[in-house]
Amino acid sequence: MSASTVFSIFAFTSVIDMVIALELDGVIDNFVTFYLKEGELYLNTAHGTIINYWDGTGHYCMYLMMVTAIVWKQSYREVALYWFGSVMVSLLIFLPGNIGGKYGSEVRASYFLNVPYAILPFFILIQKWNEKPTYDWSPKQAPATQKKSIWRRPLDLLFILYLIFATLFSFLRVLAAWQSPFGLPKTYLNDYEPYFKDPVLYPKIHAEVYWFYYVPCYLCSIYGLLYPGKSWIPDLTLIHAGASAQAQISHMFSSVHSRTPYIYRIPYSARPLVYSLNALLLIVPQVMAWKFTYYPQFFASLKSQSESSAANGQMKAKKGS
Repeated sequence: MSASTVFSIFAFTSVIDMVIALELDGVIDNFVTFYLKEGELYLNTAHGTIINYWDGTGHYCMYLMMVTAIVWKQSYREVALYWFGSVMVSLLIFLPGNIGGKYGSEVRASYFLNVPYAILPFFILIQKWNEKPTYDWSPKQAPATQKKSIWRRPLDLLFILYLIFATLFSFLRVLAAWQSPFGLPKTYLNDYEPYFKDPVLYPKIHAEVYWFYYVPCYLCSIYGLLYPGKSWIPDLTLIHAGASAQAQISHMFSSVHSRTPYIYRIPYSARPLVYSLNALLLIVPQVMAWKFTYYPQFFASLKSQSESSAANGQMKAKKGS
């Protein structure tokens, strides 16, 4: 099955997901009522509603971009990596939450409709990860950039400070989700994000995914910002940006959605602070992905660049002779 066929089928299912989201919010009626009652009952939650909105908008746009690029014979490497991060973190939270949460006893055969989304993205990832990226800059720029210390790269220094903050904030949130008896996590859970106590388990798994998956990514990014030549950093930040977009949008909107019981919603007095902190986890990864993808001089592998230049020189010499 070709990539264009896969993305076309996924785009079609994204339209269905948008219909599901609209029915869950009461915008339309009696389109998928039977499926919501007899198929995937866990979609009748705030999290289920918001991820369907994201699939019907964000993922749908990504599918259209990738199919268009395939038809026009252009590269869609960056979009594919971003999409992989988004769809995989969605499943990391959604699938375990369906089994272990409030609707765990209602899981039926329709649960396995999610299996293709858990397998096919890895084939796309392997294909695109091994595809060599093309950068619109001269290799001569890389040595000068890589000689600069972190103190001479103020934006990168800000990124490191953000990554340290994100690590500490992820630690606080996972302690709160685990209902730690310590003072600060307990206060944060009760006064700022009681959504972590929701029995559907999606918010708790969200915090755990950040601690066990995102924090290693943060640490790898700090390492790559301190030591030059780590050519895998731009790709990692693209995956991380897609994952952050999906996870934060789903979490932020679910925590105040009408399908979330009132006692678990973010209190009005705490929303400015909570939204600001969560917005940082959403916005900064997008800026990092943009900067590292379009200005990758610090991460360029000088060895591979020199080998490529030497190969090009030999080809030109052969043509000249």
